[in-house]
Amino acid sequence: MTLLNTTAQSIWNLREIIMPKEGLVEPNRKQVEFAKRESEILKAAISLFEGPRWETITVEQISKKAEIGKGTVYKHFTCKEEIYANIATEFSKRILDAYDVIDFEPQIEEQAVMDSIQQLIRISFDLFLNNPVEAKMSFYCKRADFRERLTDDIRQQFEALDAQFEAYIGAILQRGIEMGLFPAMPVEHLMMGLEATFDGAIGMIWNGDINCQSVTDQETYVNIISEFMIAGLIGLKNKQKGAV
Repeated sequence: MTLLNTTAQSIWNLREIIMPKEGLVEPNRKQVEFAKRESEILKAAISLFEGPRWETITVEQISKKAEIGKGTVYKHFTCKEEIYANIATEFSKRILDAYDVIDFEPQIEEQAVMDSIQQLIRISFDLFLNNPVEAKMSFYCKRADFRERLTDDIRQQFEALDAQFEAYIGAILQRGIEMGLFPAMPVEHLMMGLEATFDGAIGMIWNGDINCQSVTDQETYVNIISEFMIAGLIGLKNKQKGAV
């Protein structure tokens, strides 16, 4: 995500909040300036968080990078954790928006179910690998100890986004179960397996562990893991058949 796109997206988000699709209220200059300044803070934070010691970055360093006063940062975010949370929640929204290209309907055929899962996995890998800082914030903000430190409002934002992911992915998996493609087990269990495999694969790529394997390039590795995730779903189904 480019810095220009970050600014544009922040302002557009403000327009969606203040000006519903019915077009009731145009954001005034002060509101637009507030959104622009917030975007500049986030751009500065993302730039500084690219380093390996990102957790040591202070609000003062962020304010200097954004070329604004430290007090101005606190007008937008009460603490550094809120900056982490904002980056993570906006990234989650981008992922959900990206899923819109998946042509999934409850009545689709078997191949369409498989195609939907494959697209979902591929989109997720592409976004996480092409936006490492945002992805890193997303992983960090999943930690229970982190969420405990958040305000109720921000915690509820995370819970609402988590529910959207679960509902979307769960609908595809449930359709696969109904069609006999995937094992007849709780959807939550299937999602746990997919998430654990995905998170582990991203971690190995970030740590450079794929160079220790026979695979030498990231694209091949992602393809192998994506196929493995699909094969795992199908394999569980076949295992159930054998146990009958």
